[in-house]
Amino acid sequence: MLAELALRALTPAAPLARRFGLLRESVGLWSRGRRQRKAWEPHRARCRAIIAEVAASLPRRRKVVVLGSGPARDIPLGMLCASFDEVVLVDIVHLPLLRLRLWRQLKVSLLSRDLTGAMAWLAAEAEGRQDPLADLVADDRVDLIISANLLSQLAWPVADWLEDNPARAATLPANLPARCIAWHLDDLARFKGHVCLISDVEMVERDRGGAIHDRLDLMYGVGLPKEDESWLWPVAPFGEAERDREYVHKVCVWQRFERG
Repeated sequence: MLAELALRALTPAAPLARRFGLLRESVGLWSRGRRQRKAWEPHRARCRAIIAEVAASLPRRRKVVVLGSGPARDIPLGMLCASFDEVVLVDIVHLPLLRLRLWRQLKVSLLSRDLTGAMAWLAAEAEGRQDPLADLVADDRVDLIISANLLSQLAWPVADWLEDNPARAATLPANLPARCIAWHLDDLARFKGHVCLISDVEMVERDRGGAIHDRLDLMYGVGLPKEDESWLWPVAPFGEAERDREYVHKVCVWQRFERG
């Protein structure tokens, strides 16, 4: 707890990131990932291997953009830095621990962006969604775009905020959480470079006997093409969130994502 409080105090974050709880969530994700290092490592290792495989297959490797970089434990940063001229990590919060890892990597730049494009709109600071990726889409040097365990994370802060702010929510479209997912897929489709999408798409709650107590569609009903492969990720093993419940996510991969 003290480490989390210190990390929150030391992490620079935009006011909207704090207001929507994303600084707190970023620190919480780092903390859970540290506690569950062993349980999460197969998922992280597979993500790194897939990204490395996709990157190695490209005829040109000028600039790579990672959307939803987070703590970057699921990203093969060393390989990307060795293979590309430029590496751009994009997220709404970048923890000091990541900055410390990268202090000698001159190829790497960090961009802080609200990848929903909607938070200023929700907070009545804008009249509609703002394009979070216009400059990167327009950059012809971007040869690889990786959306890394981000897609499912775009909807829940919006859903939580709408629930906590019913008066403002009444003035906005009712299906904004689903729209945030659909917008990101549309954003990915705008890039000219190769797009690799990795995302958890479903959460299952199970007891110790294996009985399923809940199943949650993390895509809010938004359709996706058939994935190339999938696996299960024990996001919260028994004892992490509840003593007798585990929360397991299904992760899907599209090595070359194209919007159908």
